[in-house]
Amino acid sequence: MSVSVSTTSADSSGVVLIDIPVVRPDDLGCLLQLPCRPESAFAARQLVSIALTAWSAEELGGVARLLVSELVANAVRHTGCTRLSVSVTRRKATVWVGVRDSSGVLPCRTDPTCEAESGYGLGLVEALSSRWGVAWVPHGKWVWFELRTVKA
Repeated sequence: MSVSVSTTSADSSGVVLIDIPVVRPDDLGCLLQLPCRPESAFAARQLVSIALTAWSAEELGGVARLLVSELVANAVRHTGCTRLSVSVTRRKATVWVGVRDSSGVLPCRTDPTCEAESGYGLGLVEALSSRWGVAWVPHGKWVWFELRTVKA
């Protein structure tokens, strides 16, 4: 079993340097640790794209990038975390994507009004994924979704 892992660091000017891992076709998963900031959604989308391309599952890319962006945005906006992790794992008939934060608070799916500018994220995750959920871990949780592969 092979898993690619990467972390972030800051240069002397405080600019965050993100090293997106290389994902090979035989890797089962990849993990990226990021600062809990809005711009981390970009790196999360890149990781998802790289993994799906390596696994010949590019057809899932648009939905997977949208949903991981929503999960990162929720972690940044609602948890108060300083770091988050993004994981992409290949399974037999699905791809699992999760965002880990340090909060013990359960995410809450809302039904926003038509005029609302936010509050749609988990509704999108629920509507567009095969399934989604929360996995509790020491000092936090993974909020995750799965997408069925076409080959399933």
